[in-house]
Amino acid sequence: MIALHKQYKLIALGAAVLALMALSAAGAWQWQGNRYERQLSELREGYAESARQAEARARSEEQRRQTAIEGIRRDAQEQIAAVAADAAAADAAAGRLRARVTELSRRPASCPGVAGGGEATDPARDLLADMLGRLDAAAGGVAEFADRSRAAGLTCQFAYEALKGN
Repeated sequence: MIALHKQYKLIALGAAVLALMALSAAGAWQWQGNRYERQLSELREGYAESARQAEARARSEEQRRQTAIEGIRRDAQEQIAAVAADAAAADAAAGRLRARVTELSRRPASCPGVAGGGEATDPARDLLADMLGRLDAAAGGVAEFADRSRAAGLTCQFAYEALKGN
């Protein structure tokens, strides 16, 4: 019986050691899990802060670009208004020039070598006055187109440079 009693003691001691080992393993497992959870939490906080900073930088850059584009748009509108004013002034001057040419073409020739006061040259003068008026109108249209194209091209260039960050 004593041998049986020693055997039970040995089994109880082995069970206690196993229970102690199981509790140690569970404690170590829990401690390691808590440590990894803290590390993951720190990483998540770091990523969240990085994301907030990146978003703030992106918003700042977007604001800078929008401000630059708005300034370029205002400048372009001012340029287009100046071009339109110049075109209107040129059209007015061309109108005065055409009126003066028409007035001069209707006057009889004062050249002494022309017989009959210049009646034979009237169709040539009328044609010349008409051609001058048409050429002037066409040149005005081309000049206005060129001015508007230049303003649009410069606006595009400035907008690109503003977006690029130069």
